Amino acid sequence: MKTEAEIWKRLKRETDRNVHWTRIEARVGAGIPDINGAYQWPPNGQQSPIEIWVELKVCKTKAYKTAGLWRPAQIAWQTARSRVSPCVWNMVSHPEAQVLKIYSGSRITDLWDDTTGKTEPDQTLSYDDPWSMFLDFAAARALDAIRPMRQTHGSRALDPIAQAGSTL
Repeated sequence: MKTEAEIWKRLKRETDRNVHWTRIEARVGAGIPDINGAYQWPPNGQQSPIEIWVELKVCKTKAYKTAGLWRPAQIAWQTARSRVSPCVWNMVSHPEAQVLKIYSGSRITDLWDDTTGKTEPDQTLSYDDPWSMFLDFAAARALDAIRPMRQTHGSRALDPIAQAGSTL
């Protein structure tokens, strides 16, 4: 995929049945990623709501590198959001290799400086792979981040709705 629009169309086409996607207009806010998605995971069984933010990029050079693909406002937004949520992602298409490399938003400063392409992606998908694999990966990361909080608070997991109900 040679453009962000092509990545977006493919992602939407392959996952739209399970995800409520919103394409964010650039004029909405400086630095906010291109798309926001919400879905239930796993698709069957006891489900958990997952919400993700995804920045789409295309590496247009023959040799893969990510340096310079992001604007300062995008780096600032991802850095701030990644401090409180593991659900910020960067999908970088490399048409030369026919792959989509996926990186956590918490690694944005590494990507900004990477002139050699040596920053290892969190996940790599070939253009032929089912893109739902990304949703599984993102959900697993999100749930892994939540589990320690639940363990810290034992059976009294932070649930403001339940706590409000118990005081009524």
